[in-house]
Amino acid sequence: MKKIVVLDEGYIKHRAIFAFMACSEMPATFTFMSITIACLKRIGVTLDDKIILACDCGKSWRKLEDLEYKAQRKANREQKQDGDWWREVYQDFNSFYDKLEPVINWNFVRSTGLEADDWASMISRFYPDTECVLVSADRDWEMLALFPNVRIFSPVSKKYKYVKEPMKVLMEKIQGDKSDNLLVKPVTEAEFDVRKKIVNLLELPTYLEAIMKEQLMVLPDKNLYVNKIQYYTIQKRIKDLYKMGV
Repeated sequence: MKKIVVLDEGYIKHRAIFAFMACSEMPATFTFMSITIACLKRIGVTLDDKIILACDCGKSWRKLEDLEYKAQRKANREQKQDGDWWREVYQDFNSFYDKLEPVINWNFVRSTGLEADDWASMISRFYPDTECVLVSADRDWEMLALFPNVRIFSPVSKKYKYVKEPMKVLMEKIQGDKSDNLLVKPVTEAEFDVRKKIVNLLELPTYLEAIMKEQLMVLPDKNLYVNKIQYYTIQKRIKDLYKMGV
């Protein structure tokens, strides 16, 4: 294994869904694959690299700590489409993943209550001697640049980010973050401790780390069956990505 690339599955999926809203001629799952492959091509990967898609799964453990955490996001989505529409789109993605995971050499990691942020944090520390490229537009992930093996790649600019002060990202998150609906600055010591617990990606609650470590310890080295992947154009792009010829 030369390096690990961790992709924010939720960000890429929702970017693909919003693109589908603008132009329904292109399936969101196709756009998802196109965005992912474009990022991997810019990064430069080989079959020796491990590609991990970090997924959100179920209700985040952070919502149990603070009910306001990301409370606005579902409402914002449903302003554009109703809940039934979103459930159908998510089911389409789940069906797509069921067919994709057995035939592609990428690992999807997920566990109920955990977010992609948690996986990015744990993977960065689980493989301290391996280069980890984290792919997300989420500024939270920038605090992980504190670790010497981590580089941050933006799926928007398709460039690596230069993160000058990773700890500054953490301190600003503690004070409040509109994107996560953390609008009130903590005042008491107890409020500060709760806020730090839910925004700090440099360490996570021990019980959550144990869940992720258990899964990472048995993460398989997967084979690639490129001709079984949905969408002929995507097959060609993956062959080009790994320099397999057409």
